[in-house]
Amino acid sequence: TITVSSDKDWIKLDSTVYPKGKNKIRFSVSKNSEDERSATLLLRLNDNVSQEILILQESGKVPVFYVTPAGKGDGSSWSSATDLDQALEKATTGSTLFLAEGTYIPTRTIRNGDVNEESDKTIEIAKNVSLIGGYAANVKPGDQPNPALYKTIFQGKLSSGKSVFHTVTVTATPDPENQVMLENISIKGGNATDRSASTTIDNVKFSRGQGGGMLIGMARVLLKNVEVIDNKATADKGTAGFAAGIYAFSGAQLRLENCRINNNSNSGNNCGGLWIADGSLIAYDSQFNHNSAKGTAGGLHAYPNAAITLYNCEVVGNSNTSYGAGVYLREKSKGVFVNCLLAENSSTSANGGGGLMLYDNCQADVISTTITKNAVVGPGGGVYRRSNVNNLTLINSIVSGNIQAGSSSDVDAYSDNIAVVPLIQHTVATKAVYGADGSIVPKLSFEPATMLNPDYLPIGAENPSMSYGLSSSGLLELAKKYKPALDDSRMQQDINNNPRSSTWMGAKVK
Repeated sequence: TITVSSDKDWIKLDSTVYPKGKNKIRFSVSKNSEDERSATLLLRLNDNVSQEILILQESGKVPVFYVTPAGKGDGSSWSSATDLDQALEKATTGSTLFLAEGTYIPTRTIRNGDVNEESDKTIEIAKNVSLIGGYAANVKPGDQPNPALYKTIFQGKLSSGKSVFHTVTVTATPDPENQVMLENISIKGGNATDRSASTTIDNVKFSRGQGGGMLIGMARVLLKNVEVIDNKATADKGTAGFAAGIYAFSGAQLRLENCRINNNSNSGNNCGGLWIADGSLIAYDSQFNHNSAKGTAGGLHAYPNAAITLYNCEVVGNSNTSYGAGVYLREKSKGVFVNCLLAENSSTSANGGGGLMLYDNCQADVISTTITKNAVVGPGGGVYRRSNVNNLTLINSIVSGNIQAGSSSDVDAYSDNIAVVPLIQHTVATKAVYGADGSIVPKLSFEPATMLNPDYLPIGAENPSMSYGLSSSGLLELAKKYKPALDDSRMQQDINNNPRSSTWMGAKVK
């Protein structure tokens, strides 16, 4: 047998005796409220064979750091501000880093990366900490951030002219009680390329070619008033990259509040804006606009096994050359869209799916949302479904005024999905108006050219989208049917947070 012991009582061993052979030694630790501490595990096979294992536990003290681009102090105050690298290194779980305005450029190589590859530099967030930008360069104690006036920029373009593979990389370990939080920060200048090469951190592979702006693995991440803009994915080095803006994977849980994932471009492969893979996204009041991809998913991609929920979000003006110019759900992924606008997305491909694409056992619930003015060469300029069983629900929404192949319509499906009938209630689809029972209301017609104004607000005295929608109380009842329940307050508002006091369909009531 193998015996295990610890020299410190804050280590609680699940067992002290194990059989010979390969074993996992499991233990728990008491919470630390003091400085970093260490313990030693002693594994003994017999009197002559033993092994010691050193255990380090980070400090339980939660320091706060004040940061400027060229700080040289210890970070204990604005007058003694430190730089970002030092603050991230000294921070512990729960720390907050306050960042003054200015440009912060990656200077350190990602853990386990290639120190001889300049593009392997990144702003690596390896602990569950908060970074809050938007403070003035001449900030005084007690001043509040003003991000509109004082820009805190994480810039991936290096002085050499090269771009880093990821401007920001989040490698923090998942923690049910803590998360990574970024607020009032602009992330730009990354170039995801060389996808065949990766760095392994805590048994997770972080590919160079995924996420030019941000690469997020495993962690729980909250972004508040963050913009991820002007990043790229290219074939500049090796295999063409995925997701010019953000790539979140391996169980990552991402939450966006008032964020802008805009103007990112993928010149060689799939996804311009944000890609969730084997993870989840919930977004409020955010934009995924004017991104582009030479492949699938111009704006937003969920693939595989991803769950995305969007409240009061825009997916506008994205472009691509394959499926899903706006949003592309693929391979057992699910999407819920409440008070969203999916408009002006375009694809040069005959594959289909301008606003929303479902491919291979996906599900989409579209509620109080407007999908219009999307243009594709292929079928389903509004919504398209293909491959295996893809379930679509449209409630209190407008899907009309999209451009698609002449033989198609705004809501369409490939031959393998024709028998999978979507649930459509209180909704306009092309020109038809659907009632509470899911059937077409006779003698009614919706004309998008005259019944939506240039801002996609329903107009006109005889507009059925202004009278055949679902009431506020009906929307509340609908919210309860979901598990977990949908956000009550958002269900009673439109995309601009105006109250839904009548039976209007679509994203906007005012």
